[in-house]
Amino acid sequence: MATAGGNGSEKSAGKPFHMRRWLSVQQAVDHLSALSEDPLTSDDLARLAEDHTLDLYWYRPGQQLAYIDRPGKPKTELTEPLRLCPEYSSDWRAIVGILRQRPALPAEENDTPTLRDGNGNRLQITFDFSRRPEPFSSRWYPNYAELVVKRRDLDRLESHLFKADEEQALEPDLLLDVIWQLEQLAMENGRDSSESPHDLEWLTHQLSNRTKLEPSLLGKVLNAAERQHASHY
Repeated sequence: MATAGGNGSEKSAGKPFHMRRWLSVQQAVDHLSALSEDPLTSDDLARLAEDHTLDLYWYRPGQQLAYIDRPGKPKTELTEPLRLCPEYSSDWRAIVGILRQRPALPAEENDTPTLRDGNGNRLQITFDFSRRPEPFSSRWYPNYAELVVKRRDLDRLESHLFKADEEQALEPDLLLDVIWQLEQLAMENGRDSSESPHDLEWLTHQLSNRTKLEPSLLGKVLNAAERQHASHY
């Protein structure tokens, strides 16, 4: 058999997200978009596939398969997703194009991408003579809905995609601007109360009491924020 398990993609469809083994491309895009500040599209997944950062799998239940390197071995059926081989560059470009909503057509007669099962066997889809598509039919390639990814690969991609954002150091100018805005907020609140007006000296001592840092050090930070704001506005 080409695969070790049953129709895993169908079985996982009704499971909670964290228990699913397989995700459609659209489910993967929706999930990553929910985690990102900016909405993602399948084009983002296409770029990852181009960089060979993301494996893609083909799932067309019941599709007949033939072993490429073992022509005498009986045909089998696609019962769970099989990995599309990225080492065949022309095939891989066509598959990446599917993620960009460009349906793939065979480059030559009966051209179809290569699959690899868990045992390392290379396979290609095949059809009975009576059901064989036209030589240049799109049926020889997966369509957008038939491309799936492993959820665990998506978990790995989350850290790959968002690690840079999380670890990016904040620019000092940005920090100083935020500090200046907080200064203004504290002093504006002081104007609305019956207490004496809040000024930088008051704010310095308040921060010193809360942080246990030296007032002179905090004063330098607040003054730097003042100078930064004045130089930009």
